[in-house]
Amino acid sequence: METTALTDNKTVMYTSEQVQQMLDMVVRSLSNQGQKSAPVDLDNVINQVTPSDAKITLTVTEAANMLGISLPKMYEIVRMGRIPSIRVGKKIVLARQAILDWLKEGD
Repeated sequence: METTALTDNKTVMYTSEQVQQMLDMVVRSLSNQGQKSAPVDLDNVINQVTPSDAKITLTVTEAANMLGISLPKMYEIVRMGRIPSIRVGKKIVLARQAILDWLKEGD
């Protein structure tokens, strides 16, 4: 199976193996980031800020930015049910793992 990507107004074809290699590289990179910065002191007096790449869920906008695709395209993917999502009030959120699974499947 081949996947296409638009880069600098040129269409580039990737094989499933290449997509899997890129995904593995991203997952390894994210895993390594988590190991670098363990908090020294956890107390409730100091505001603890979690980087956005460590969040379990992402908004549709954050997911589109993470994937490097347009917001309308991300909403289309969600609307078609390709990536499971839940609605929290007026906000739609996606599980980070669901996005990674979707990428791995190459859907």
